[in-house]
Amino acid sequence: MSSILELKRANQYSNWLRNFKVFLNGIEYEKIANDETIRYELEPGEYELYVKIDWCGSNRYSFTIQENETIKLGCGCPIKGWRFLLNPFIMPYYIFFNLDKYLYIK
Repeated sequence: MSSILELKRANQYSNWLRNFKVFLNGIEYEKIANDETIRYELEPGEYELYVKIDWCGSNRYSFTIQENETIKLGCGCPIKGWRFLLNPFIMPYYIFFNLDKYLYIK
């Protein structure tokens, strides 16, 4: 049996029509849609994962995966709920000043 990385994207209104690009060790693997889960079979070792949309991205998530281990992570946009609806300046703030925090991986 091999090691598995499972990445689940949250179902969110912000960016719901757009796909995130998934990067593993700096290489773009595929795109993940709103409320989608993707699975990768990986060799044991150290990896760095992040997601991007246009020029904005997420934190860099480093992890070590062991033989026959499954790691489950989630990604999405921290701008949600009342922050998205009531504050018209929150999205431009992240886009221009917090590029690597516009999305998250946890």
